[in-house]
Amino acid sequence: MNNDTVHETALFHQIAGGDESAFEALFHLYVPKIKPVIARIIQVEGPEKDIIQEIFLGIWLSREKLTEVMVPHNWIFKMVYHRCYSWLQKQGVRNKASQIITRESTDHSNLTEENIAFSETALLVKQAILQLPPQAQKIYLLSRERDLKIAEIASELQLSPQTVKNSLVRSLKSIREYLTSQGIILPLFLLAWGVLYFS
Repeated sequence: MNNDTVHETALFHQIAGGDESAFEALFHLYVPKIKPVIARIIQVEGPEKDIIQEIFLGIWLSREKLTEVMVPHNWIFKMVYHRCYSWLQKQGVRNKASQIITRESTDHSNLTEENIAFSETALLVKQAILQLPPQAQKIYLLSRERDLKIAEIASELQLSPQTVKNSLVRSLKSIREYLTSQGIILPLFLLAWGVLYFS
């Protein structure tokens, strides 16, 4: 077992115990490794951020199984290929997706359970967004769906950048509280990544 595998296995064990700082460390360790792979597979600019967030959401949601993973690197990349496959399927590029999965990964059948957990969580996030006040909802969606930075949202809505930032911070906390009330605890940095971290 090489040093990377030992380190990543230790992180997996910490994450399995609910350690958010270990999860954030894994996130920052892997984003630079998986981002170019995602870009190469989907061959479209823009959606990588959402796919990365989905991958790490899936890791966090299935964290209790992480202690069983022998080679974290392989396991993470299996999730990368699967999420890219799902994204391509949604875009209607089914044949391309099938070729990629056949070429890159032989077994993704064991991800069905994670998919169900992910779909349920994604639905709860949508419900939480719908409960935000109208302006907060608009600001949040401009950030998430149109990928606008804080300054761009401020300009479009004729608000100060600080007002936009404060609104996003409140919205993220509100979404996290709603998820917690539904029994799903997500690290705030994962919800905030792509909303605040890119602004």
